[in-house]
Amino acid sequence: MDPKTRKEVLRKLHYGVYVATAKDGEEHAAALITWVSQASLTPPLVMLALRKDSGIYALLRRTGRGVVHILSQGQKGLAADFFKPTRVEGDRMNGHPFRLENGLPVLTEIPWYFHFEAREWAAGGDHGVLVAEVVGVGKNAEAEESLCLRETGWSYGG
Repeated sequence: MDPKTRKEVLRKLHYGVYVATAKDGEEHAAALITWVSQASLTPPLVMLALRKDSGIYALLRRTGRGVVHILSQGQKGLAADFFKPTRVEGDRMNGHPFRLENGLPVLTEIPWYFHFEAREWAAGGDHGVLVAEVVGVGKNAEAEESLCLRETGWSYGG
């Protein structure tokens, strides 16, 4: 397989821009992720692909509980703050306000979010694939559209 063509073809897949968060005791983890998809209506299941060398992956492997936040168009700057390692200072995570909901961090500037619980981990390569059940949903604000990866000028995949 030609690596250049592989990258070109696989980057034609559509991705959103999300921030996943989790907490275990005093340890917090947050990361920008793009590989999220619905997998079932009943029960409501989603699939998340997470870098195996990330803090969010390690924390979710331990706890199996987290939150996915769905960014709106215009939140590219906020998204970029979650490329960095997780830093919590008071009620701010990577500089952004959050609150605890069911013991998990919810970023209050991001319009939509859902709580999930792990159901199954699939073997993978450099990313682990988590199949999780959506156990709660929430809305912090009204917004028109969610942010798509192609709109950021960034690319991930291939």
